[in-house]
Amino acid sequence: MTVIEAIQWASRKLKECASASKISSRADSPILDAEILLAATLHVTRGWLFTHFDTLLRSDEEESYFQSIQRRQRREPVAYILSTKSFYKRDFFVNHFVLIPRPATEILVEAALNISKTSDPEKTLFADIGTGSGAIAVTLAAESGLPVIANDVSRHAFLAAKQNTAVHHVDDLIEFRHGPLLDPLISLFRKIKETSSQPFRHLIICANLPYLREDQWKAGQPELHFEPKIALVSGRDGLDAYWDFFRSLAKNRRFFPFRVSVLIEIDPSQKERIRNIIFHDFPNASITVLKDLEGFDRVVIIEI
Repeated sequence: MTVIEAIQWASRKLKECASASKISSRADSPILDAEILLAATLHVTRGWLFTHFDTLLRSDEEESYFQSIQRRQRREPVAYILSTKSFYKRDFFVNHFVLIPRPATEILVEAALNISKTSDPEKTLFADIGTGSGAIAVTLAAESGLPVIANDVSRHAFLAAKQNTAVHHVDDLIEFRHGPLLDPLISLFRKIKETSSQPFRHLIICANLPYLREDQWKAGQPELHFEPKIALVSGRDGLDAYWDFFRSLAKNRRFFPFRVSVLIEIDPSQKERIRNIIFHDFPNASITVLKDLEGFDRVVIIEI
């Protein structure tokens, strides 16, 4: 089988799979998926494929490619098949224990980096709540050179995050802590307050917490069901995690630095409800909502 024959065969198989699916998916891109998976199988770029259409695949390459296409036919995300996903110009290792980084989250990261430029870098600290693959934490550290506290409730996620931290050479800037939501961060700042004066004046918290409703998850694209449900679904209205997050933050606000900036990601339909949750605990908060690349309300910035 030649390169062009492999692409044609694979794209045909993936088109048939997409047509047979009961759920329409924006992730359906048979030809692109066929090319990406073949390039990965051959350890070449997609561009190389276009100038080597007549190149014959070895039998072991054919077998490996067939297995990748079979996985994609089952609607497994390409990122999991390849164990990698690009985010903010870097490649991150991902597996089924972590959420696949989304382009929309790059807007959250960009906003957090811009906010960090408004304060003294010697007294500024980032926190990444629910770090998963570590994509947010690694990017913040690599782009700013500032320290980051990253926590997650999943120890399996830590393995992926620490691998990405090492690959991108920011081990010295990121401290991992295990625990739910703000608990590890609260514990840290309590100890700081007990033992010394506050070394930080500005804490920037990034929290891309689960925000889907159960029915959204069930009706979602098939690819969604390969990702960890705990990282996607949060109660009947999708906002249980954020309710707990802001309640905990309000209860322990006295332990945190003078200025706290919070950046979260939401479903566009949650814009007004998240405002109500925030104002319930922080009536004087300043709230800004940013749109994603498709023009939907996606990132909320809160100054408290």
